[in-house]
Amino acid sequence: MKLFVVVAFCCSFFSARATPLPFQFLDCDDPDVLEAVDTALQKYNGDSTTGNQFALYMVMEAKRTVGPDKQFHVKYQIRETTCATEENKHWKDCDYKASAEAKTGECTAQVHMNNAEKTSNVSHDCKIVPVQPMIPFTQATCVGCFHTISNDDLQVSEILKKAIKKFNKHSNETVLFKLVEIIKAQRQVVAGWNYIIKYEIKETNCSKDQFQDLTHECKTTSEGRVGKCDTKAYENLQAEIVDIASQCNLPGTVLTDSAELKELLKVAVEKFNLETDDDFYYQVSEIESATVEAGQKYNLVFLVQKTNCAKKDFETLNEDCEARTDSLPLRCQAQIYVVPLEKKIISQVNCSEHQIMTALVRRPPGFTPLRNFVDLPQVDGTPASNTNEGESQRAGEEIRQDDRQGPDSEGEPGHKHRHKHSVLGNLGNQFWTCPFLPAFPENS
Repeated sequence: MKLFVVVAFCCSFFSARATPLPFQFLDCDDPDVLEAVDTALQKYNGDSTTGNQFALYMVMEAKRTVGPDKQFHVKYQIRETTCATEENKHWKDCDYKASAEAKTGECTAQVHMNNAEKTSNVSHDCKIVPVQPMIPFTQATCVGCFHTISNDDLQVSEILKKAIKKFNKHSNETVLFKLVEIIKAQRQVVAGWNYIIKYEIKETNCSKDQFQDLTHECKTTSEGRVGKCDTKAYENLQAEIVDIASQCNLPGTVLTDSAELKELLKVAVEKFNLETDDDFYYQVSEIESATVEAGQKYNLVFLVQKTNCAKKDFETLNEDCEARTDSLPLRCQAQIYVVPLEKKIISQVNCSEHQIMTALVRRPPGFTPLRNFVDLPQVDGTPASNTNEGESQRAGEEIRQDDRQGPDSEGEPGHKHRHKHSVLGNLGNQFWTCPFLPAFPENS
């Protein structure tokens, strides 16, 4: 009878233990869940003897048995770190490896924790995914795209020869430049071929005054300036280069059509219009030169012309203002300092009258290309040589005869006529005065 009771009690006990306890789902960021995952992950890293440690990447699911004991069922993802297993670091102190180089894994774990006894029991199962090999990329041929070609291509050489010749002819430089290096050459197939070529040119010892084009005598100088150039060219189906456009940037020069120079000129003209007492605004009519020093100091030389916009009618100079033809241009020199860190521009502008000196030229009878006669104020002097003495006397007699008709307003006989016949001769670089010339009839 006692044996039956014991057997019945044992069956009842195991039957009760076999009944699964109910679970309740928890938030993935619950502190108890994270503690359980930390316990499971430390055990997994501790069981490993080679390779790198893994760190928690994301908790996917978490639930806990209902009861006094802390028994968790968790599902989470892990990722390989840069810490070796032998370092015995905590996984929280390690960084992830790069995604392309890191192994990943997915784990499920049951964690039973007894806080009173400070013990834990972990069973886990992790499936590790090895690093996927990199997929090589291949680029298909683009028919209509630019493709790099050899710098030694004969057509590239021909294009650059014409481009540099065109630059030397039309640039404002006083010396010739020649090719020193081809940086990159590209070609595109169209109805013909488009070319884009990047290269460098350097200053030579040949001046434009002495040489119209480059020769074998033109050599680059050690201290010569180097310019970076871009050339675009088109070659038709007959292999003829029919269009070339180039742009070269040389140190110390500013492109006249650049937005940078337009902004600087705007600042300079605004300052001049603000400081001048003229009732009308001035605007830029011509740019003579623009250079830059150390990338911050600009030196500009330009002409300004008075416009039809009065300051009382307009607050500022605008695009509708037109230059007046009844005023002489002013030649301005401006120094502009650009201070990028302080975001400000300091400018100094000085303008003065700019006139083209002209002379009234009279052509008396007997004029020859070797002698120019210009009306000048009275010049006192003597004949250049005795060979003209007889001629001078005859001229003096005629002058005296004219003087008899009446003295001038200053009471000095012959003053007016001496002025008329006093001229300045110019032959080569030598100048002389001729106070007396043969008299000519007034109607000649």
